[in-house]
Parts: sequence; structure tokens; C-alpha cells
Amino acid sequence: MTTRSNRPPSLEARLLDFVRRLRGARVPVSTVEVLDAIACLRHVDLGERGQFRSVLAATMVKRATDRAPFDALFEVCFPVMPSQGGARGHAEGGAGPRGDGAGAPGEGAAGGPDGAGDGDGDRAAPGAELLAALLDALRHGDEAALRALAGLAVERFSGVEAQPTSSERYYLYRVLRQLELYRLVQLAMAAAAEDGDGAAQDRERLTEQVDRFRRLLAEQVRQRMAGREAAGDGAADLFTDQLDEVDFLRANTSQRRELRDAVRPLARKLAARVAAKRRRRRRGRLDVRRTVRRSLSTGGVPVDPAFRAPRASKPDLWVLADVSGSVVEFAEFTLSLLHALDAELARLRAFAFVDGIDEVTDLLDDGAGRLDLRSTFARAKVVDADGHSDYGAVFERFLDRYGGDVGPRSTVLVMGDARGNYRDPGLAALRAIRARARRLYWLNPEPRAEWDGFDSVMSLYAPTCDRVFEVRNLRQLTECVVEIT
Repeated sequence: MTTRSNRPPSLEARLLDFVRRLRGARVPVSTVEVLDAIACLRHVDLGERGQFRSVLAATMVKRATDRAPFDALFEVCFPVMPSQGGARGHAEGGAGPRGDGAGAPGEGAAGGPDGAGDGDGDRAAPGAELLAALLDALRHGDEAALRALAGLAVERFSGVEAQPTSSERYYLYRVLRQLELYRLVQLAMAAAAEDGDGAAQDRERLTEQVDRFRRLLAEQVRQRMAGREAAGDGAADLFTDQLDEVDFLRANTSQRRELRDAVRPLARKLAARVAAKRRRRRRGRLDVRRTVRRSLSTGGVPVDPAFRAPRASKPDLWVLADVSGSVVEFAEFTLSLLHALDAELARLRAFAFVDGIDEVTDLLDDGAGRLDLRSTFARAKVVDADGHSDYGAVFERFLDRYGGDVGPRSTVLVMGDARGNYRDPGLAALRAIRARARRLYWLNPEPRAEWDGFDSVMSLYAPTCDRVFEVRNLRQLTECVVEIT
């Protein structure tokens, strides 16, 4: 098929290119399914991007694991056109087949005075306005408004255009940092408490909608990345086939569910590996006296050397987990996994923190090893002041409250991105914790290339730690757990 340079590719050409890329990503799409998709498209409004995506997904996706590459390639092959402003442009986006997308002035995320900039200036007021509008849209269940607000937030705060070489996770972090979505949970709880009856149901519904809005933000980020990248070059970085390579901070809902389901089987495998590693350490240093005695029966030749048996010890693990912003999924999964490994640990004490810190060991026990994040956020000592991460204050409070229990048998794990909002990093307190403990390790879920970017101070903490691990996926977490235990 020959395409003229002054005319965009037809819907059929883009659809066939989409199918070709799906097959290249090992998503099985048969010719019959392509024909079914084309037949179904005759019965939907092609200008409604949500309907267009749903039809293709229903006819082409057969396995839950194929949804991630499908969504990634859909954003590449059918990107939102920049001219599609307004609530309709962000709510439906236009699949590309029919991109009229006219919106009311002032409603679009791009082009207007309110949408300018990369989020480095005038942050507080726009963030507060968006948060108030978002809470109103969530309470009324306005899907179109949620999509419009997601597009506006990404346009203002992500910095995709200003820093075109960064990762999707970094852009999403910038947006979440400005929106402070954790406050929505607090506001929802306050509103639900005033309502009286049905408060629990309202909290559950609003929490699910907040999670839905996070997915909309990620979708908007992918759309903007796809719009500036070559389709062939950008698609490969947007998905992964193997569960053990799924980035914790980029996992979608189905992948997070699969990761949670993998906790118990993985814990059993890790327990076996840790036990085998401990058995291999049973031989200590050479016992010269016993070796010489044994050699007398063989003419002085040390055929059967004797070794001292070391005392096998299990680690006494103390875990400090950052549960703020976009690292909360990593904290939840890792704490659940470590709790499932309790048979290989002498003791496990878990602490969650944002700008306050509180022990959540009992929550893990009561929740069968899964952290109840809603209950954790409701604890006053986890969000103590303004709800922004404050590692320095957390280390000082941990040292004051629990430092006396940390001893030479204790291994301390700090899990977080080391982003302290330009506050005092608390190095003196961290060094005091290290001086009392046997080992101090830091698990960072961000890519190593992004450490020390923006407000990260990982390089300040690293010299105090015995080891710093990049833990972005299941494979890296497995290797880390085996090494520290």
C-alpha cells in the first residue's frame, strides 16, 4: 500500500501495523480475530477512543499477561493528537480514525496559560486546585472529568517535553509528587465519617477510584511519550513478558495481582535457597589439632581434614518501609514477601513511615502477611505533619523510640527512594542506627540511573550502608533477599 506523504495513514493501515507489532511482541492474534475486530468496529463510534480500545482488546487479547503489551502498543500506534484539547479530548482522546476532538476553551490540558510549563514553577496553587477538582470528580464518578484532569496534571507536572530522555516512571513520579494523592484518602475518610452510614462503602469506592486515576495518569504519560518517540523505537521499552522482570512501580492492576499471588510460592523457593545457603556455611575454619590427629591413621597425610562447626544464626530483621507516593506498591509487596519468610528469620519487625513512623508488625500478622494500606494511612504516626517524605525526622524518631532494641544481632533494611523533599537527610541518626546494628542495607525501587536526580540524596546515604540494592523487579528482589539472609 502506497501512502502519500501529505496524508496520515488510513485506519486500516494503522490497524494492520498494530497487529504486526502485537505479533512481534508474542501476542497471538489470528487473521480471524482481525476480521472480527473490523466487523465489530462498524458498530461503535470510532471517535470514542475508549470504545475503540475496548473493541480491539475484546477481540484480540485472550490472556491477562497480554494486556500490558496491548496497552503499550495501542498508545504507540493510536496516539492522542495534540490538537485534541478539552474534556472530550482527554476523556476519549480520539482513536485516530476520527480526530475532531474540539473542546471548550480553558478545558484542555495543553496550549492554554494554565497548562504551560513543566511543573517546576507555581506548583502549590495548581496542585491544590487540581486536588479539589479531582475530589469532586471522584465523589460524582465523572469519568470524563477524571480523564481531563489526568491529562491536565500530566501536561503541567510531568515534564515530558522538557526532559524527553527520562523514563515513564520518572514522569509519573513528578505528577504524583505534585498531586499528593494520599490526601485524597484522608479527605475521603473525613467525608465518609461525616456521612455516618455507608462510610466504609464510600471509602472503599473512593479508594478504588483513586487507583483508577493513577492508571489514567500512567496512560496519559505513555500517550505523550509515544507521541514524541518513533513507533518502532519506543514500543519495546513499554512492556515486558516475564513476571520476574515487571517493574514494581510500573505494574498495572493485573500484574500487581499476579505479583501478590506469587508471594507464597516465591517465599517457599527463597526459604529453600536460604536454607541451602546456610547449610553450605556449616563448615567453618580448619581445626588443625583434630586434622593432625586424624592424619596419624594415614601416615601423617591429612586425608580427612576436620573443620570447626560455626554456629548457625538466623537474621534478626528490622524493616523501615517508605509508604509514600509511588513507592507504596513496592513496600506492600516486599513486606508481604519478608513476612512469608518468617521461618528463616529469627525475628521480623516492620515499620512504615512517611514523615512519621509506626510499627506495623501486628498489621502484617493480622492481614496474613499483607499490609492494609488504608489502615496504615489512618495511623497518625505514619503521616505525622504535612504528609511529605521526611527521612531525617523518621530516622531520628526511630532512633529515639526503638533504637534501644537494635543490637549486634539486628539487620536493618531501609526500603525507599531516598527522596526527602530537600529536607535534612538525618545522616547522624542513620549512622547511629548503623553503629548499633550488625548490618544496614538499603533497597531502592528506582532505576540506579535516576538516583540523586531531583530531590533524591541516595549518594549521601550509601556510604553509611553496608550495601545498597537496586530492587525494581522480582528477580532483583530475589537476589537481594538471598544475599542479606
